[in-house]
Amino acid sequence: MTRPILWTSTKTSGTIVHSMAAAAGLDIDVRFISLRNGDHKTPDFLAINPKGEVAALQLPDAGVTITEIPAMALWLAEAAPESGLLPRDAIGRAKGMEWLCWCHFRMANVFFIAFQAKRLAGGDEAMTATLRASTVTRGRETLAFADAALGRMANGTLLGTAGITAPDIFLAALLNFAGFLGIATDDLVHLQALAAKVAAHPAIATAMAREQEVG
Repeated sequence: MTRPILWTSTKTSGTIVHSMAAAAGLDIDVRFISLRNGDHKTPDFLAINPKGEVAALQLPDAGVTITEIPAMALWLAEAAPESGLLPRDAIGRAKGMEWLCWCHFRMANVFFIAFQAKRLAGGDEAMTATLRASTVTRGRETLAFADAALGRMANGTLLGTAGITAPDIFLAALLNFAGFLGIATDDLVHLQALAAKVAAHPAIATAMAREQEVG
């Protein structure tokens, strides 16, 4: 059996999937590529993922590549049901997918817009500033909503589970994005506690240390 291959790049949304894969405890071949060098646009990589994006989870034995974070999280949870990456009951799993989709939508429509404001504004400085300010405000609102949701749940996790799940890992990453954008989050105590719990997970800590080494 050929190991699944996770194609990713450091300091990107691929880090989220790398963390989930680590938490799943699966034997996965993690391969880093350089977006700066254009590795994601090479013919070899486009043959694996025609979208030209990371992360991509390649399943050589099935001849399939899975992309998009919620879909990859679902595969990881199915492949490692004992990991707790997603609940095993139907309602719990549906709620987990709900939060994964929520995080994915906010990442694309709030945080990434802020990161790409200048490009989206066509280089216009005034428009860039307006767009970035608007998305920073929306980012703060997004995280405040999640913080309130955490405050209502047992164990300080999105699904009320004792251990962290895939949605928790995704949400913690959004908090990290907020730091790069200068969004004030010190008062979001439930979210800060969750992020600390995610960072303290031994397998995730090991995966993040490897990302630091790769650079």
